[in-house]
Amino acid sequence: MKPRNREINIFNLSMLDVISGALGAFLIIMIVLFPYYKKEPRDYQRNIRELRAQLQAAQQQAQAARSEAERDRQRAEEAEQQAETARSEGEQHRKAAQEAQAEAERNRQRAEEAEQRLAKTFLVIYIRWNTKKQDVDLHVIDPSGAEFYFKRKTIPGRPGELSEDSEVGPGNELWEILSAPPGEYRVYAQLYNQHGNLDVPTVRGRAIYRDGSAALSQVRLTEVRKKVQMATIVVRADGSVQVR
Repeated sequence: MKPRNREINIFNLSMLDVISGALGAFLIIMIVLFPYYKKEPRDYQRNIRELRAQLQAAQQQAQAARSEAERDRQRAEEAEQQAETARSEGEQHRKAAQEAQAEAERNRQRAEEAEQRLAKTFLVIYIRWNTKKQDVDLHVIDPSGAEFYFKRKTIPGRPGELSEDSEVGPGNELWEILSAPPGEYRVYAQLYNQHGNLDVPTVRGRAIYRDGSAALSQVRLTEVRKKVQMATIVVRADGSVQVR
């Protein structure tokens, strides 16, 4: 019940108490003053009965009003407890929703990270030659245009490394990268020094990556210091690789 209604009930209860008290006092006065009035006994008895009946009715109404006010108070307390319980449950639901949303966001981030890891590929480029004494060099140009070879085995700010460099044949050379950025990688072989051996070296090679490997084109190096392209390796955004 609203506070206004409670105030009205309390006011009604107080008025009934006043009325019943006044009737009781009036009844007492009538009894005391009875000898001074010249009325018939029958009239006196009738008045007394009527006053008593009115007094009893007023007392009953006052008791009923007190009972109703007590019920109103109890209902108000119950409503307040229910409201407090609802507020507490609402706060719990709100916190649970926030936690669920935060967990969903963490799962989304983990899924994206997993997709990114799956999209990456390592790349290993390997060449070899069989002619004795001769020095053949591997050159790899990454998508940014950075060129790796024996003088620049690593390049600041660029991933990748020429990790094997043979200077006297038969030999082999190796360039590798852990997570290859998407783009084109051009692969060259160069006869750097014959060291007195006039044979024409034949260079073979292979590219190894996440999903498998592929042979590089076989080339013959007929001129000293001339780079001959062996392959173009395309790394796609999804980590797949094409060797052509």
